[in-house]
Amino acid sequence: MMKKPLAWLQLSVLVAAMTVAAVHSFPLTDKDLESEENMWNLYERWRAVYTVSRDLAEKKSKFEVFKANARYIHEFNKKKDVTYKLGLNKFSDMTSDEFTAKYTGALPEADDDVVDSFNILSTQPLVHGGEDAPLAWDWRDHGAVTRVKDQGKCGSCWAFSVIGSVEGINAIRTGNLLTLSEQQVLDCSSAGDCNGGVTFDAFDLIIQNGTTLDQNGSPPYYPAYVARKEQCRFDPNKPPVIKIDGKHRGNKADEQALKLGVLTQPVSVRIKSNSLEFHHYHEGVFDGPCGPQFDHAVVVVGYGETQDGVHYWIVKNSWNESWGERGYIRMLRDIEDKGGMCGIATYPMYPDMNPPAATFAAYH
Repeated sequence: MMKKPLAWLQLSVLVAAMTVAAVHSFPLTDKDLESEENMWNLYERWRAVYTVSRDLAEKKSKFEVFKANARYIHEFNKKKDVTYKLGLNKFSDMTSDEFTAKYTGALPEADDDVVDSFNILSTQPLVHGGEDAPLAWDWRDHGAVTRVKDQGKCGSCWAFSVIGSVEGINAIRTGNLLTLSEQQVLDCSSAGDCNGGVTFDAFDLIIQNGTTLDQNGSPPYYPAYVARKEQCRFDPNKPPVIKIDGKHRGNKADEQALKLGVLTQPVSVRIKSNSLEFHHYHEGVFDGPCGPQFDHAVVVVGYGETQDGVHYWIVKNSWNESWGERGYIRMLRDIEDKGGMCGIATYPMYPDMNPPAATFAAYH
């Protein structure tokens, strides 16, 4: 096969880089909103960037939704008293209800109202605790967080939240960051499907049978994620098989306890995400509004503080790197509501893994 010229390869890399940059920051100006023609031009540019492929019969109705969202985003970003910005993204021609039906999926637990008395400090060896806790902590800086992934049009956020927290504790305990398989959890767990799932119940699969590398792992094992539930193809006799030793809920509605928990490991949480602002979050510290009910599962991987003293959580989402701050959202921390912003501190969930020879202290 003839090798492609170096110039062609350089051009391909440049185009790819420009495409990524465009996805992360899609421009929106006053001129785009001046006329119907300009709005159509904006919509066509947006469709080209996000490779939207839909029946042309619904294009007009989708355009009307896009137009309303674009105008709202533009007016919101003119406000001077907000701590975050919105942006056009791949969800911008969807209503909030349509979006929630396709891209969230956290279902309530049967015993949601049970208060777990488990104290993260009672069993986990924290190097920092209480007033000695650092002002900021980010597990991405300590080799315990994999790349941002994409759940696609499948209500499987529950599987991504579970796997994200298991990837974290496994890396902390073993010193080896592995990219594990959401598809295997989706296929093999009875906790849910693309219509939603119960996050806490999904940990049972990894306790009992284990999980393994996804198709992007090295070497690949479980088939790649396809955003639909398929027949379980997991072979527990084919290594590597990663298991956890247990699971527990953290203190309910306690941001200080969540902070100390995040110092121990990435934490699976459920949040209220059904708001136009959350769906179109682009950058900054998100301070609401949130949705009316818990509908989405994510992973808290750290916390921090801005230069002007605004406290925030660092949250890994599963909507691709094109959303938010390259797939992450910073959410306001230490608020009056005990449940935290969008309920983030209400249902913290931790996978347990007994440490091998390496100690937790090595990662702090």
